[in-house]
Amino acid sequence: MPSLFKRFFARLPMARSTRAYDFALAQVDLTHAARVLEIGAGQGFGAAHLSRALPQAQVFSVDITTECLKPERLQTGPRPPIFIQATAPALPLAANTMDAAFLIMTFHCLPQPAQVFQELARVLRPGGIVILADVDGHHWMARPFEWVEHAFISPLTHAYTPAELEHLATQAGLQRFHIRRRPGKEKGFMIWAFASKG
Repeated sequence: MPSLFKRFFARLPMARSTRAYDFALAQVDLTHAARVLEIGAGQGFGAAHLSRALPQAQVFSVDITTECLKPERLQTGPRPPIFIQATAPALPLAANTMDAAFLIMTFHCLPQPAQVFQELARVLRPGGIVILADVDGHHWMARPFEWVEHAFISPLTHAYTPAELEHLATQAGLQRFHIRRRPGKEKGFMIWAFASKG
């Protein structure tokens, strides 16, 4: 069950921001994607945004709890997202079915990170892409971020460095790993990591 702090945070405007999704979407061509996975549904705003940005796709959004989900507040695309209560290291999805997987400010608190990447590689179709946006473990803000998360949200929180993410992706068999940063904000705390299934 989410902590009181986590439930409070989920209701803040920053938790509904879709800017990280928009930057990620601008880096890849998903115009022909049929099935898209999101890890970390939260209130559902990210999944709803993806369903509008990718109207041809069915979005599947997974979270360990649906307690924060607010479906009545969501403005979705023509295909409303399908929300699934499940854990990221054991996705209840068939192999080779997803065109893309989004992890936006989620990966830092997931259990079994290596197994999560294994599951992402399993459910992605050949040519599918993992899109991950999170706090850069090299940034000065990473340690304070971890301290706050450990105190109020999750003891699992770890801000991963690009090298750590590349290692996890490579070990899972993913290829073409690369990092992007927002133009003009190269020294910011956010990084976007991309890797694809061969």
